[in-house]
Amino acid sequence: MLSTAGVALQIAGWFGSRDASVRGVRLPLGHARSFRFVEASGPDLKFLETAVSRFKGKHPYLLFGEGAISRIRTRANSHSRLITRLKASLCEKDAGSTKQELRARIKRQGRCLIHTAFLALISDGETKADALYATRTALAQLSAEPSWKARPVIKSFLDCAEIAVAVSLAYDWLYDEFSDEERRTFEDSLFRHILTPALAAYDDRFAQWPRRRDNCTLVSNSGILVSALAVLDRYPDISRQLIQKSLVSSWNVFDGLAPDGAWPEGPSYWSLAMRYAGLMVAALESALHYSFGLADRPGFAQTGDFALHAVGPFGAAFNFGDSEPRLDMAPLAWFAHRFRRPVDAWLVDQYDGWYLPFTVIWPDRPKSKPSGIKVPTGKVFHSNNLACFRNTWSSDPAAFPVYLAIKGGNVSGPEVRSPPPPEDVFLHNQADAGSFILDGARQRWIIDLGSDDYDLPGYFDHGADNRSGSRWRYYRTHTAGHNTLVIDGGNQIPDARAPIVGNCVDGDCKWAVFDLSAAYGKPAGSIWRGAALIGRQVVIQDEVRAELSGKVVWAVHTSAEPISVAGSVARFRSGDDRFVLRILEPAAACFEIGFPPEPQVFPIADIRQLHGRPRLDSNAAQVTELPRRVDDDGRRAEGALIRRLQIAWPEGTRRLSVALLPDCDDDDLVLPVTSLDDWLARRPVRLASYSRRASRINAARHAARGASTGFAPFHARLVRKLAPERAALR
Repeated sequence: MLSTAGVALQIAGWFGSRDASVRGVRLPLGHARSFRFVEASGPDLKFLETAVSRFKGKHPYLLFGEGAISRIRTRANSHSRLITRLKASLCEKDAGSTKQELRARIKRQGRCLIHTAFLALISDGETKADALYATRTALAQLSAEPSWKARPVIKSFLDCAEIAVAVSLAYDWLYDEFSDEERRTFEDSLFRHILTPALAAYDDRFAQWPRRRDNCTLVSNSGILVSALAVLDRYPDISRQLIQKSLVSSWNVFDGLAPDGAWPEGPSYWSLAMRYAGLMVAALESALHYSFGLADRPGFAQTGDFALHAVGPFGAAFNFGDSEPRLDMAPLAWFAHRFRRPVDAWLVDQYDGWYLPFTVIWPDRPKSKPSGIKVPTGKVFHSNNLACFRNTWSSDPAAFPVYLAIKGGNVSGPEVRSPPPPEDVFLHNQADAGSFILDGARQRWIIDLGSDDYDLPGYFDHGADNRSGSRWRYYRTHTAGHNTLVIDGGNQIPDARAPIVGNCVDGDCKWAVFDLSAAYGKPAGSIWRGAALIGRQVVIQDEVRAELSGKVVWAVHTSAEPISVAGSVARFRSGDDRFVLRILEPAAACFEIGFPPEPQVFPIADIRQLHGRPRLDSNAAQVTELPRRVDDDGRRAEGALIRRLQIAWPEGTRRLSVALLPDCDDDDLVLPVTSLDDWLARRPVRLASYSRRASRINAARHAARGASTGFAPFHARLVRKLAPERAALR
């Protein structure tokens, strides 16, 4: 059984079983801990000149050396799922088809190239010959292209980086298979497409992307750095400059992970950013034997905690920002290998995606049993004002799992400028302070709508003041499209601080209180939101000062089917599952249900600003907001209709408290209400029996349905026994 009484995750072995290398000296594991850079103001560049001058790399040296190839071949050829995937990539046609969505085409090109190069590395005979031919063909085609920037709207090296990493790895891994002429062609291609324009971009004082702190900057830096390392022998001067500049730029991005590893752009962009952060650090350590302090940045080693806690019991992530509910755990292959954290190893254990080759390149993941991992059921991420609570790590419906995740503002820390400078704006942020999602055993009852169509005009235009841009006219990015308070129909201030002012993550009563005041342009302490998970019962409680004026609306979104919405009680169902919401206070408040506003249609004024569409014809000169539907098996907005449940805040009311009860009926449920000041004072918690009738009803339902399916693999392993009594706030 897992002990989950708020005990922090205990992980042994910071650097794993490999030797650590600092300043070119090989150190045993036991000495590596003393080399921390948490107080450093920038990367340790003093050693860079020496490291480059001493560099005598014999290919391959990106991610692994020649001595590791035989072991990689053995592991890879015994991995049937990997071999199947690699051979499928070898047979894939039109990876670069112009009919595909632009971003998807770039990804497929890069991933197919990595697959065929890796297959050529680990194979013999006809398979190797076919893989080598496919790799040579792809490299030649990419080298002949006039530009790797497929989308003019992207000013960073985001698109280039995906291709650059693939070309660099293929060139390095198969170096001995290529002729001198081929090598020079590929080297010149990296120089022309990446090195020269990257140096110009870093030196351009008007370029914003090198100073930003988002996934685009991190991916760009990673692609540039890996390319520079790949051709370090051929172009030592410019490569050294680019390594230095990418390190300085990345240092600023890594700040966003401090102190606890959460990523401000949401789970989807965490996956993209950490994949390339891992590749960057792994390439540095394999080629120059040193990360120059990046591996020791606060929160970096612990970022797997974010991936763990941001996912609910059936595998759907809290998709705030422009994220999707599906979370790709692939980055943790390197993190588990490098930092030896058992929980990271468990999360990536059953991974079966395009990143599989890297799981055999980085094999040193701990093999601890689940019983040896202590994981809390509550976690607060102060780096991102995010709280994630659950009552159990079981995904079995018979255990009645409940998962609540809620976020505050998009910025953290006391020294925040409003409006922030352009480089401090996260383009994927939405106006969603106080928004939350809620899961039961197999349903997401309260949903986040996620992103809209990136090709909507000005979708990433936040405005010069980060408040007036076109982005804020779209329902999915506006405050009205989230599960929070809307005042006078207006939008929140997206860059305002909305911090967690108090929390408790221990035991069966977990809660967090957020000060949302600044998000609405009000003085501190004017608007508070509390969120509590009490056993299996959820309470969302809002409090405002008496002098606050304006029409206040409490709103949530759900795709469940309404059974009845009357007065203070709203009942929903999805299949045989039930969901109840009950207004606890005030007595005068009542629920109303309806649909979000209809999607709007917008003309496309400039096709150069398109992010995804490969081409336009006369019938595609406009773009529409996505339908108000949930995603269906990965297809955007093609599932069930979304409804909006709201409460018009009664005039003169200072407190609104709502109980949300997943997978239950509530005929004999009574929850007392107490002020958020009492929450913050940590008043004693008394135990109250949960509705026995509800438990019996749902136990019968779940027994009739049998075993559950479709859950994230790690949840099936992380199981603890539910307490027989449920806590309620006194």
